[in-house]
Amino acid sequence: MNKIFLFILLFFSQMIVANAAQKSVSCVLQGLKDPISFVVPSKADDLPQIDFPYAVKTILFSLRDKNLLLVAVDKDDASRMRIFLSAQAHTKKQRYDGQFMADYGGNQLQLDNGPVSCEIK
Repeated sequence: MNKIFLFILLFFSQMIVANAAQKSVSCVLQGLKDPISFVVPSKADDLPQIDFPYAVKTILFSLRDKNLLLVAVDKDDASRMRIFLSAQAHTKKQRYDGQFMADYGGNQLQLDNGPVSCEIK
C-alpha cells in the first residue's frame, strides 16, 4: 500500500513541477490595444505559437542571456513578416523592454512600430 501511495505521489509531483515550470510571455505594444502573448516552449529548439489576429508561423525565437527575440511570418505567405520583437531584460522592473514591428494589415501592408514591454509569468 505504501509503495502505491509513494508511486502516485511521485507521479503527480512530476506533473505539477512540469506545469509550474511552463512560462508565458505577454507583451504590450505601445499604441496598440491588444497585447501579444505566447507560452515559452519547454525545449530550446521549439518555437512558440503566438496569439495574433492573423495566422502566423514563428521562425525565430530566443529567450536567453537577458534578451528576448521573436520573429514570425504570415502562415500563408512566408515572405510577409508579421511580427518582429527585440527586447532586453530590465532588472529593476523584472520585465523586458525593447522595440517591435508588426504588420496588422489584411491584404495590404499596415506596419506599426514602437516600444514594447514584456512580462514573463
